Amino acid sequence: MNLRNLFLCCVLCAASGCTNVPLRKNSVKEAATVGDIQTQQVLDNLAMFVCNPNAMPYFSFPNQSSAGITDTGSAAAAPSFARTVSGILTLSLSRQAQEGFVVTPVNDPRKLELMRCAYQKAVASCCGREPSTTCPDCQTRFKMFYTGDPNGDIRANVNLSGAVTSECLKSDHCWFHVGCEKCAHKCGTCDLIGHYCGVYVWVGPEGRDELTKLTLAILDFAYNSQPVQLTKQVVYYLDAYGLPTTQVTSVGMVTATVGVTEQNQGLLNTPRPDEARIEQALDYRLRSIRERLDATKDADERTALLGQQQLLQDKLDFLHEQLRVGGLKEQYHPSQATSTGSGILGLQQGLNILAPPSAPVPQP
Repeated sequence: MNLRNLFLCCVLCAASGCTNVPLRKNSVKEAATVGDIQTQQVLDNLAMFVCNPNAMPYFSFPNQSSAGITDTGSAAAAPSFARTVSGILTLSLSRQAQEGFVVTPVNDPRKLELMRCAYQKAVASCCGREPSTTCPDCQTRFKMFYTGDPNGDIRANVNLSGAVTSECLKSDHCWFHVGCEKCAHKCGTCDLIGHYCGVYVWVGPEGRDELTKLTLAILDFAYNSQPVQLTKQVVYYLDAYGLPTTQVTSVGMVTATVGVTEQNQGLLNTPRPDEARIEQALDYRLRSIRERLDATKDADERTALLGQQQLLQDKLDFLHEQLRVGGLKEQYHPSQATSTGSGILGLQQGLNILAPPSAPVPQP
């Protein structure tokens, strides 16, 4: 009986207080595995681009993980009484460990395009082939990703001061080794090794810094998107001439989301022949009002005519400004938008909500 009680106490102690020790160790090892998974993918991609600089990169990142340990134990004693006391003691102990990752692959072609440029730039120090400058233009893609401007300066961007960018990927020396499987495995037990189609690359202690920078750049491309251009919502109520007016007197409306630096007048850009006809009609009406002003002495009528004259003059001024500004100069780039109501298509849809579809231009 004393032996049974002692064993039951040990089982209860293990079940209640000792499970956290292996759970903690497994959780720490699982967290360290995330970095190993990311680095190994970069190494294998590096070997692939050494073999074929025009390859298609891949990358998946673990975005969820789980770790769990379940301990179970049981004991049973069946004593029997005869001339002597005897019995059977049954013991049962078990441990189950569960670990797992939810891995998300990168399928965005723009992100994969950036990764391709990054690997090409990384292997250029060993293979001598620079990244593409045509399709895609890698330097322009890097500028768009880091600054949002195809002509931006990555080094001068205040938001990137000191950060790892594509500018860190070019080295003046080859920081990794290329060879066969036998050469890769005999160089050192701590070297990091990647392979693709019989081509092996390995990185020794002298190249770890460059490998880490490349891995950080790939993670940046995988997780983040390029800066989104600041936008504004522009709404115009239009009269029969297609020029701005109040909501009460309007015959239609046009609205669009455009870049914050766009000229609002550019939203109402119309063909020059139509603008010339509108200007001619406004000039005719303005001359008629001025003639009536010269002919009438009635104060109320003159007040109404002066208001109409100012309104027509404002429309002419707007039309002249519109001729000077022209159409929209910039495109609005949403952040990886895929719906039909965004981007340039969305802008066109906004421009097409004019009602009625085509307002007739009054003739003088």
